[in-house]
Amino acid sequence: MKVVNVALFALLVAVASPGYAGDHGHSTSLFDGKMLSLDDIDLDIDRGNVVLTHQEENGVIEITKNYQLFVDDEQIKLDADQQRLVREFHELTMDIKDDAVNVGLEGARIGLEGARIGLKAVGGVLKVIFTDYDEDDLDRDLDWEAKKIEDKAEVLEKKAKVIEKKANELEDLFYEMDHEIPAIRSLGW
Repeated sequence: MKVVNVALFALLVAVASPGYAGDHGHSTSLFDGKMLSLDDIDLDIDRGNVVLTHQEENGVIEITKNYQLFVDDEQIKLDADQQRLVREFHELTMDIKDDAVNVGLEGARIGLEGARIGLKAVGGVLKVIFTDYDEDDLDRDLDWEAKKIEDKAEVLEKKAKVIEKKANELEDLFYEMDHEIPAIRSLGW
């Protein structure tokens, strides 16, 4: 059941990635749109730029793929420490996006392997009927195939936990930017 849940989640991630994130220095992948939420703040990707909006408050924060910061369409001058924070936020966002897409694609492959086991089961039933291959042989073979998929799903789950850890780091980084950059702090998010 865990395999099916992981595969379905991964397939949804892959299917929900219709656009292209643009040239942002990371591997190209299929993603452009809402990525995640940090508390009440939605984080989107638009052509390689990171865009943050609040679900209840006004204001837009945009970090371009060149690490420029805009708050409500006004470019904000940054000192070296602020620039470092903005760059780290953008890069970590893109890392999370790349990781999530890769997990989604890997999950879809695992789902296809699960479907292959279903076909093998159907073929195995015919083999049981028409040969000396018996139900115990079929059960053993299907259990072995299922174990391989479960192992892959466990690896995928570990990768998803890494993404979750990075998302927590991203949230901390946002609050650090909020503390260190007055233009962001003035939004009152």
